[in-house]
Amino acid sequence: MNILYITMDGFDTASPNNQMAEQLIDGFLKLGNRVHLIQSERKHTYDVLPGTLVGRDGLTVDTLSRKVIDKSNFVVRYLDEAKYAFQMISYAIKRRDFDVVFLQSCPTVFFQEVLLKLFVRKPVLYNVYDVWPGQTKSLNINKMVYAGMDLLSRAVYRMSSAVVVLSEDMVEACADAGCPRPRLHIVPPWFDDRRNYDIPWEKNRFVKKFDISHDKFYVQFAGSVGLQFNWKTMFEVAKLLRDEPDIVVQIIGDGCVKKDFMDAVDAEGLTNVAFYPLQPVDMVPDVYSTGDVCLIPLRREVIYTGTPSKMPILLACGKAIVSSVEKDSLYAAMVEREDLGVCVEIDNAEELATAIRTLHGDPERLTRLCEHGRAYARENLSRTVCVKRIEQVLEGIRRGGEA
Repeated sequence: MNILYITMDGFDTASPNNQMAEQLIDGFLKLGNRVHLIQSERKHTYDVLPGTLVGRDGLTVDTLSRKVIDKSNFVVRYLDEAKYAFQMISYAIKRRDFDVVFLQSCPTVFFQEVLLKLFVRKPVLYNVYDVWPGQTKSLNINKMVYAGMDLLSRAVYRMSSAVVVLSEDMVEACADAGCPRPRLHIVPPWFDDRRNYDIPWEKNRFVKKFDISHDKFYVQFAGSVGLQFNWKTMFEVAKLLRDEPDIVVQIIGDGCVKKDFMDAVDAEGLTNVAFYPLQPVDMVPDVYSTGDVCLIPLRREVIYTGTPSKMPILLACGKAIVSSVEKDSLYAAMVEREDLGVCVEIDNAEELATAIRTLHGDPERLTRLCEHGRAYARENLSRTVCVKRIEQVLEGIRRGGEA
């Protein structure tokens, strides 16, 4: 099968989608497919292609130059992305040998879908990482702007031959937004099974780097300590756990609210919170392997239109997860059904502290959660399993009709 792979950002620019893109393209090639990638380049922070894809048989690439635009300038960014759609289509038209299109989601995907429909006329798989406009409604944006974005997203669903989402909650969100259910397919985020996630303490690079003692129970959050991170709740949790001498809260990462969090900890005289800077991507398995319990704190309504991408890696590392999330979500039901961890209500510091104390005091349950999580990840959340599922959806629309 010949796949045209279209993405907004390229590998040269830091993006949370880059790792997934590299793993998808690598997986498609290993399954015997040919891939033509159309991407952009802006910041030149990294190479145009990662080393794993350079010189690969079956892979060809078109890279279009774009300007660097301040993220705060929404209108200019939106127009630039729309312009990229028109630039992209001229390159897509030249490629007459592909069977299907893999289209990565972005705010201006409507323009790409329309142009593909008019000038390419091949089945399109629309890959959705976040349901758009989805949770932006809760951010009090202009009602007319939201309504316009909602209409465009509904049109994209109708034009796509298949839509791949990450979770059951996202299926419901897309269906409510007008996407025909037969076109919807769940392929969850995955961990890269080309890597080793079983990092013993004595070989853990993060542990060695910061000389971390092995005699504590570590409750870990690793990620962006920014506006989406509710540091005040975590601060209250730390205060509630201050008399538990064996429990240490690890905060690993950087962001605009980290200083406020650190200042509050210092002012309160808390000694049970340890702060660390953001670590390199290749250190992620070592970082996650350090925690006994790993936290997934989400903002309200996020779980209905997205899903925590770090969960598969945490499970592959053999970690119990504690998620702050709406308990009526299908994500919470899945975590409970598969016995992968604990879900507590968002912003509820008391409930979160109680969950941590309970897992600390019940090592048998903690071990069971870790074992269930690792087995579940191997069976359902590996790169090999998930890329194959996407290939099957592509093959379905290549044969005609909805996958």
